[in-house]
Amino acid sequence: MKRILNLIIILSLFTQICNAQQIKTVEEYKVFYDSIVSRLKIAGKDTSFYIGKPFSEFVKQLDKCGVKITEVGATNYDWQKPNSQHLYGITIWFTTVEQRDFTIIHDLRQPIVYLYFNESMPYQQALSLVKKYKGHFTEEVENFYSEAVIKSILFSLPDNIYKFPNKE
Repeated sequence: MKRILNLIIILSLFTQICNAQQIKTVEEYKVFYDSIVSRLKIAGKDTSFYIGKPFSEFVKQLDKCGVKITEVGATNYDWQKPNSQHLYGITIWFTTVEQRDFTIIHDLRQPIVYLYFNESMPYQQALSLVKKYKGHFTEEVENFYSEAVIKSILFSLPDNIYKFPNKE
């Protein structure tokens, strides 16, 4: 059973790498999307385990499940205050910019995870990393968030790849 699971993960990674280069049709994106979502569901079976743990633990679990974070964006600023310098979370993508553009053009959903932290991260440093790497999830970005303690996790993973509501 373990060999079958490992084989599925390896094949899924191969599919993700191949599809990450370029997706030309909605059907190709659906296959890619389903492969990511199925692995994210495995990774997210017990999200309560990651609450109170550092971000690095969550990244390790994603890696074990064969899911690669491609990009991150700062989220959850303190909107109550103008020009807030607080950053309490990140949005995680598993698609490239080109793939996200494809989903926008074709009005499709993307697998996204929202992480919120117990403490605010240094806003200026996070902003400079976003600018430096254009949102790509690099080793430096991973190290920056690695010790951030997770407060909550939201998986935005609809079961189907339906178009967004009210956009027809």
